[in-house]
Amino acid sequence: MKRRYQSTLELIFKRPVSGNICWKEIEALLVELGATVEEREGSRIGVTLFGSVRVFHPPPPPVTGDRQGCRSISPQVVGRKRSQAMNNIMIINGQKAVIAYDPEIEMFRGEFIGLSGGADFYAADVASLKAEGETSLRVYLAMCTEKGIEPYKSYSGKFNVRIDPATHSAAAVSAAAQGKSLNEWVAEAIEEYAEHAA
Repeated sequence: MKRRYQSTLELIFKRPVSGNICWKEIEALLVELGATVEEREGSRIGVTLFGSVRVFHPPPPPVTGDRQGCRSISPQVVGRKRSQAMNNIMIINGQKAVIAYDPEIEMFRGEFIGLSGGADFYAADVASLKAEGETSLRVYLAMCTEKGIEPYKSYSGKFNVRIDPATHSAAAVSAAAQGKSLNEWVAEAIEEYAEHAA
């Protein structure tokens, strides 16, 4: 990778997020990696890379969008934990999105979950946030249709969890005490938690 692209990559992952990076540099890096970058409806930027679609919604002025663009990209790549203090779920056209308030720009940010790629959106109030979410989802689904990409994630029902050995032991004891396998006990605990969280 050329040095200019390496420098852009380093700036994207720098914390705190650098204010000295512009979208054109991010776009050039994505294109270098083989992405197609398109302007879409509602000032969205559609990116197709490695068989996946991602729709970015830069926040409107006075926020430049550059710093937020970096924030939108890097969590998708490294799975960074969000630092926002408040997270909630909003259902938009049948799809769930995680909503977080960003005090730095005084706006709400939403991101759809359960997509094979991704789509985010910003707004200053709840009504506008829902409208922006509808636009981002519409753009994302249209791009997936155009490119023949499956828009939704599929889940196998199997995953591995690493926990502290003492917690593992306590869970095994609790499961046995209830006459259940550890797998049944964990599945029920997750199901109960997921119902309350949704």
